[in-house]
This record gives sequence, structure tokens and C-alpha cells, in this order.
Amino acid sequence: MKKPLLILSFLTASLLLHNTSGTAQVLATNRSLPSSSQRIADQTITGRVTDGSTGSGLPGVSVVVKGTSRGTTTDTDGNYRLTVPDQGVTLVFSFIGYATQEIAAGSRSSLDVILASDDKTLGEVVVVGYGTQNRKELTGSVASLKTQTIKDQPVPNVVEGLAGRMPGVLIQQNTGSPGNAPSIKVRGLGSISAGNGPLVVVDGQPLNSGSQTNAGGLNQLNPNDIDKIDVLKDASATAIYGSRGANGVVMITTKRGKAGQSRINFDYYIGSQEVSKKMSVLNAQQFAEFNKDATNTAYLERVPGASVNDPNSVRPSGLRYRYPQGVEFPGLNFNNPASLTSYDYQDMIFRKAPISNYQLSASGGSEKVQYFLSGNYLKQDGVILKSGINRYTVRSNVDAQLTSKLKVGVSFSPTYQTESRVNSDGHWASNGVINAALALPSFVPIYQPGTSVYNSELYYATPYDWSGVTNPVANITEVDNNVTQLRLLGNAYAELSLYKTLRYRGTIGADLNYLRQNYYQTSALPTSSLLPPTPNSAYAYTNQNINWVTNHTLNYTLDLGNTHHLEALVGMEAQRNNYEESRINANNFPNDVVRTINAGTITGGTSFQTQWSLASYFARAIYNYKDRYLFNASIRSDGSSRFGEVNRFGTFPSASVGWRIIEEPFMKSVPVITDLKLRASYGLSGNNAFLNSDGSQNNYPAIGVLTKDNYVFGNALSNGLATSTNANDRLGWEKSRQTDVGLDVGLLQNRLFLTVDYYNRITTDLLLSVQVPTLTGFTTAVQNIGKVKNEGMEFALSSRNIDGAGKGLTWTTDLNLSFNRNKVLALGPNGDAIINNSGIGSTNITVVGKPLGNFYGYQQLGIFQNQAELDAYPHFSDSRPGDIKYADVNGDGKIDANDRTIIGNNQPDFIYGITNSLSFKGFDLSIVAQGVQGGQILNLSRRFFENLEGNQNQLTIVEGRWRSEQNPGDGRTPRANSRSTGSNGQVSSRWVEDASYFRIRNITLGYNFPQTLTQKIKVQTLRLYAGVQNAVTFSKYLGYNPEVSGYEGPLTGGVDYGSYPLARTYTIGLNLGF
Repeated sequence: MKKPLLILSFLTASLLLHNTSGTAQVLATNRSLPSSSQRIADQTITGRVTDGSTGSGLPGVSVVVKGTSRGTTTDTDGNYRLTVPDQGVTLVFSFIGYATQEIAAGSRSSLDVILASDDKTLGEVVVVGYGTQNRKELTGSVASLKTQTIKDQPVPNVVEGLAGRMPGVLIQQNTGSPGNAPSIKVRGLGSISAGNGPLVVVDGQPLNSGSQTNAGGLNQLNPNDIDKIDVLKDASATAIYGSRGANGVVMITTKRGKAGQSRINFDYYIGSQEVSKKMSVLNAQQFAEFNKDATNTAYLERVPGASVNDPNSVRPSGLRYRYPQGVEFPGLNFNNPASLTSYDYQDMIFRKAPISNYQLSASGGSEKVQYFLSGNYLKQDGVILKSGINRYTVRSNVDAQLTSKLKVGVSFSPTYQTESRVNSDGHWASNGVINAALALPSFVPIYQPGTSVYNSELYYATPYDWSGVTNPVANITEVDNNVTQLRLLGNAYAELSLYKTLRYRGTIGADLNYLRQNYYQTSALPTSSLLPPTPNSAYAYTNQNINWVTNHTLNYTLDLGNTHHLEALVGMEAQRNNYEESRINANNFPNDVVRTINAGTITGGTSFQTQWSLASYFARAIYNYKDRYLFNASIRSDGSSRFGEVNRFGTFPSASVGWRIIEEPFMKSVPVITDLKLRASYGLSGNNAFLNSDGSQNNYPAIGVLTKDNYVFGNALSNGLATSTNANDRLGWEKSRQTDVGLDVGLLQNRLFLTVDYYNRITTDLLLSVQVPTLTGFTTAVQNIGKVKNEGMEFALSSRNIDGAGKGLTWTTDLNLSFNRNKVLALGPNGDAIINNSGIGSTNITVVGKPLGNFYGYQQLGIFQNQAELDAYPHFSDSRPGDIKYADVNGDGKIDANDRTIIGNNQPDFIYGITNSLSFKGFDLSIVAQGVQGGQILNLSRRFFENLEGNQNQLTIVEGRWRSEQNPGDGRTPRANSRSTGSNGQVSSRWVEDASYFRIRNITLGYNFPQTLTQKIKVQTLRLYAGVQNAVTFSKYLGYNPEVSGYEGPLTGGVDYGSYPLARTYTIGLNLGF
């Protein structure tokens, strides 16, 4: 608790000393204390501000004493309280979308105000590239969310709070490991070898793109600092970002101060996390019976004519498990299963984990200077032992109007995070603690009998040969994997009014990331019961990334009455990114006390550096005729260091039109329709993030990269360099051409608002590594070959179901539904299929005419019930009755690799989300749900836990195994057999499961205390709330998480080898406003 308290104390002290004029004071003015007569003259005015059309209270309305910085804002019910100096003041009431009112207070102590909608400002302001637009004038497709709606959710990063709230945006938590960011896909997958994640722009500053589908850097931003998120989806919106806009653009706007409003806010929540689901595995008795069954089957196969009653069919009762080697393991007698003790290893590695979050912020200012300051501390322990993060974030946003024509601002946000990692995921039980906990037979104790010493001999094997099974608890406690990250994100801008219609804006920003990882494995972990322990080992790894960006724009605005409105923008941008990393390995430390690398024997290391740069020029024109006919056009030219000289620059134009039909005279006779707009757009955007097979960025795909090599001359070894990649000076951009047609409809004073979009996106010139003749000296080369299409529809409906006008029940619903169809149109020069390995062989295939990344394997037809069935149908040579029957796909009368086929795909049929918000007399309730329908998961963790070989524990699904023709089981699970038979373990449709799910993401219940109480305790707002995150999931998936994707690449998505489960989180929280 000391660290968060220190941060809060520091921030509080900073706020008390803050003064925009540079002198020290206590959040007040620079005046002397008032005399008693002055104090008598002060009066307090209270009141309520309501919406003129609905009568409901308006929260966040600015109430300012005209000509001063004294002011306040209305609370969640529209109430305000303001002390004014005398009776001659005028109060100014202002709010976006409403006409500003100035009212003389006179001697009144109570003043209620009704604000009317202002047609000129009506509608939400949307952040677009290098500017903003009113939503009613928008001709592109943009999804928006005010983060006020998710502020009470216990999410360590803002992306988790967006799930299910935006049409066309699929956000999934592939893992529940603390500190890991969810994946973001905007309108499907459009690339094979380049990234599929959107570009992230924070306060106008483009960040370095994340690999694959992760939005780089969002997981380290403090959600409480973010005011608004806009996701640009169609080409007319994204083309202004040119070569980085093909996968959408996520626009982050952080909070800033407002003139006349001095506010201090404190937010705090504390909670408990638990695993939302456990896997069902065999207990000790079930495992004993299963193991005997597997042993009997193998014995009968090895010895023709043998009987299960022979003494060698199962292990004799006198042979017990032994641990350590040569020492009897008491009580482990498979001939008496009832005597065995069952242990739950999942309970041993999982825990109820606390989470807490502290947030303190201050905002305000004068007409000259505005500020927003905040500090945040997040502590999240993971639901797996020893895992968790501590994150400290500070933000300072300051804007200053230096002269009537010059405005400047600076934003600075450092983040410091420490993380303790565990090796939770992995293909085998020796790689990840989760698989180890599932694989270890339930009768084996974690500790040596009567002690707290780990069963080290059990780490890999016992005399019963539990090969490859680790001690899961030891694998957590005897390994330290600590990661420290420091991030400095900042930018500064200057805005100069050159003329009343011409404005210049220049910005410069930097994003500096530093990571240090220290890994240490103690000498307590052996490699096998037959080998001596592995020497203790360690490595030290560091990387740093520095991303610089600057842009300069000229913006021209022209208004001719209420008829013509024109905006024109021209600009340039330059970006440079430098990355470097290094690693040193060591072992044979003298003990486990001193763990610094220099205490061991250095065994090797690596290091490298890479960089890229981008130069851009862009322009945009927006024209509005009578708020009725809307036109938008943009063009951008990007030059990237990643591509060859011939195609280094790419040009990305777009155009869009809109028709606000509601402004036509004939619509006046249709009062039920409040808003009606038709939109259409077409444009070109690009992708320049070519990725390596491990998901890291390849910044030099177009040139021949030199690597270290050597050659023997005579008897001497000479060091040298050799070209490792094939140069291609014609390598260029991936290009996405997208058409979008949209319709916006508002009914009944916009109580119902529907948005519909149809889009067709075709990505060409895909960056692919294709085979080339060996005479070139290489086997592959990167070329622009390939084409992918994404086509779909999006629906978003907002409804004010019940409007209690601030006094009764209010109920609103937001619903969205999205369909996307992905199809490969061309691949390589010959259209050859791309087969991918996700860790255990070929698991995915991409072919023309199908979606990206299909699952690839054998099609299971059932189980051979008897010898007659086996003889009548093609099969593997080692197949027997009780084994799997696979389809002879090519009809050649045999089962072999040529019978592998497409057995599924991870891409959903449609995604949806629904949010219900209710409020009644200070109480509010929010329920957020999200779901996916269709698509499959290739659950290859079951390949290990349903192998039926008897050498490790199994899922309880094997209780439905084939035992005989008379007892055929469930018809899908083969027989138990301790002789490893490759045919039953093939990648096949046996492991393909439905990925559909419906998840209640969040339920939050809160209460806002009335002003009659808050005034007594000298606070402006007081709110208490309680909630649950990931409340319940409805899914047929057998694994921990239907959102899993162990290999989150465009061609290998949806493969599960076992991953960190999601947590269900219960929280209670407090919001205080001063």
C-alpha cells in the first residue's frame, strides 16, 4: 500500500501547488482573503439543467460566472451548486450540442435552466485524421465510444472495455494473463504476411504498430485518462493515414482541462478474481481403471492369443510407484483403486487473486491556460500463482492560449510497470504449468510424503513413466521471470491563426519504450528421473524502441452564410523508428542466492538493431452545401524505407459523399423521422508492416540482408558476411480498395437511431514469401502476389426505451450486429496453397476460394466397431477395432497425407453486442454482453489429454471411450491403448469445436448520492458501485476460453494448446468529485 499512497500524496501536493500564473496557491485565485463584508455578499445558487426536448437532466453542463474562471459542472442528474461573489453576475450555461444560454442571476438562490438543441452544433464530435467533424456531417464509417461508459469496469486496459460495443470491431481476450492486450480486428483479416492490427493514434500521434492483431501500446494506457475512442473503418476515413490505414485506425483522445472548471476526482476500486472455468480431468480411481484398460489393450496386441486374465496383462500388485528412485511410493496400488488419493492440481496453481486501482485527477484552468493532471496505480495479481502486474501511470495535459492567435500545448505520460510472468502456455506438459496440472495423474502428490519438498523426481517421470509431465507447482515457484517496462509517451503542439480562415498546426511527439527481463531457473528442477538435475540457468534480456513523429498542417475554413461550408487541409508527416535488443545466457551458478548474470558461466548471447522511417504528404477537402449535400476527398503519398526504390512511394486517394435527406423540404411532412442520411465512399489505403514468422516486424524485406558467415581457406577459418535474403527493388505496398455504403436513420426525436453499413474491401499486392529457382542462391523471395476480399454488413441500433425525464425510470439499449465474409482470391504465381505449422506439424491451410487460415487435417467419420468394418474400409496400417475411421477424401482406397482436407475455420459467421443501461432516482445499472456465432477452434490441447495412451492424465471425456462392440461409448472417442498409435492422434476433425459463445462481459450497479448529502460532507459528487467482469459465458467449448488463439497470426488463428484462463472479477468502488 505504501507505493500508491506515496503517488497519491505526491499528486495531491502537486495539485495544491499548481497555479497557471506560476505562483503557489491552493487551487484558488491570487487574491487576498476576503473581508467579512465581502463574505456576507457571496451567495450560493443551486439549480438543475435539463434537456428541452426530453426533460431529463444533463450531466457535465458547464456553469461559469461570465468574465471569470469561477464555475462548476452539473452532476449525473443535471444538478449544480455554485457560490457567486455578488448579485450582479451573469451565469453562462454551455454544453456541446445545445445553444449556450447567459442568464442574469439577480438575487435568486435557485435557478433551473432548460437547454435547447442547437442545429449548428447538434450531434457528436468525431475525431478523424488530423481534425474533427460533427457526426451529422460525417460521410465515412466511424464507430465511437465515450469512455465514461466503461470507467467503472475493472479492466487494466481500455481495449477490454470496448468488447461488444462497436459494430465491425471484434475484440477478443486470447489469454487472461495480466498485462496482455486483447486482439483487435476491424472488418476481418486482410493480410497474410503483413500485420492485421489497426493503427493507434493518441492525441494525433501515431504509435508504432503492434504485431499481428494487437493494437500496439493500448495495453499500457490508463483507461481513466481517455476521454473518447473513435475507430475509423472505411477507406474515406482511413485513407488519410495512407499506408497504415488498411486495418482501420483507432483514434484515442485523452482528457483535457476546461476553462472555468476546477475539478478533483478520486476513483478507487478493489476486487477479487477467480478462474471462471476449470477443466474436468480423471480422478485417481478413474485414472487407475483407464490405465489398466490401456495396459490390457497393449498386452493383447503384443502377445497373440493372450488373455486379460494373464498376470502380465496389468502390472502386478506388488509393484508400486516409487519415488525417489528405489524408494517405495506408499499406497499407490492400481489393483486397489479405492485406496488412491485424488489431488486437484488446478486448485494448486490457481488462486483467488486481488485487484485494486487508485486514480487521482485534477482538471481546470482559465481562459488562458487549461490543465488535466492524473496519477494511477494498478495492482493486479494473476489467478495463477506468482503472476501479476504493478503499473504506475502519470499524465499531464496542458493547453495555453499565449496570444489571441497562438495556442500551444504539451502532453506527457510516463508509465512504469513491473510484471511477474509464469510459463502458462505450451504444447507439451513440460512447457506450460497449465498443461502440467492437467497431465499429472491425480494420485501423484506434489510434495514428498510428510514434507514441503517438491517431488523433484516426479518432474519428468516416475518408474511408471509419466513421460514429459512436470511438477506444475515447482515449475512456478522455482522459476523467476520478472519483466520491467518503462514507457514515455509525449507530444507538443503549436497552433497559429495566420488569418481568420487559415490555421497552422505543428506537432512533435515521441514514444519511448524500454523493457528489461530477468529469468532465473533454480537447480531444483531436473530434466528426467533418469538424468541428473539441470544446472541452474538464467538469461537477461533488454529491448528499447524509440518512435519519433512530427507533422505540420495548414487548415483553411470558409463559411458563406448557411449555404456553403468548405474545409481544406494540407500537411506533411515524418516518422522514424529505432529498435534494438540484446540477450545474455548463463548457467552453473554456484548457488541460487546470487542470481546476477555475472555470477554464472556465460554460455552465449545475441543482439541486433533495426530501424525504419516514413515520409508522408497529404491533403483533404470537405464541402457542405446547406447541411444537405456533403462531399469529402483526401489523398496521401507515403514513402517507406521498407520497400524497394522503384515502389518506395505509394499514393492513397479516397472520396465520399453524403445526402442528409432529412434537410430536404419534403421531409417536413414526415415528423416521425428525425434524421436521415445516406453515405457512400470509395478509397485506397495500404499496409507496410511486413512480419516475420514469429510475428515480429521485418523492416528490410526489399534488400539483401547480410549476416555473419565464415569460410575455410586452406587450414584457416576466416570470418565474413553473406547475403541471407533475396533483394527485390520492386517490392511495394499492400493495397486495400474499399467501397462502403451507409444509412443513418433517427426516429421519434432520435429515441431510435439505426446505422447500417455495407462494405467490400479487396486487398491486393499481398506481401508473400514465394519459392524461387535455387540457381538464384535462395529458396524464397518476398514478392507482391496475392489478393483477399472481405465483404460484410454492420448494424447499430440505439434506443431510449423508457425516458423518465430525470425523475422516473430511464432505460436505454445499444445493440450491434456485424457480418463478415473473408475469401482468398489469388495466391502466388501458381495459386499454390499455403500450409502452416502451428507447433506440431501442419495444422492450417490457405487456398484460393476459401477464407484465410483454414484448419487442415483428417475428417473423422466415427469408430471402427469390429474387424468386418475395418476390413471393408481404407485405414491406417496400425488401426484396429476401436480406432478412428477417417474419410478417404481422394477416393484412392487408402488413408494417407493426401486425404487431409479443410476441417474448419476460426472466422465467425457474425458477431454482436448488447448494452442495457437503467437509472432510477440515483441508482444505475449497466449490463454489457457480447457474443460470437460460428467459427471453430482447433483444440489441440485435447490431443494430449485424450491420447488414451495411459502415460498422463486425461479429460473425463475419455470415459466415453470405445471398450467393445457391445460397449461402443460415445462414437467419437477411440479405445485406450498404452502402445502409442499415431492414427488416433492425427490432427483431425475430432479436435475441432464450435467457437460460438455468448458472454456477459460486465454487470455494474451504482448509486449517486444526492446533493443534499454531498453538500454536508463538502464534496460535489459521491458514487458507490459494485460490479462483476466476465460474469458468465455460455459456450459448448471444452477449453477454458472460447476466445483463445494460441497462434494469433492471420493463417494460424484459433489453435488452442492450453492458455491462461480468463478471470471472473468482483469489484466494489468509490468515485469522489470535489
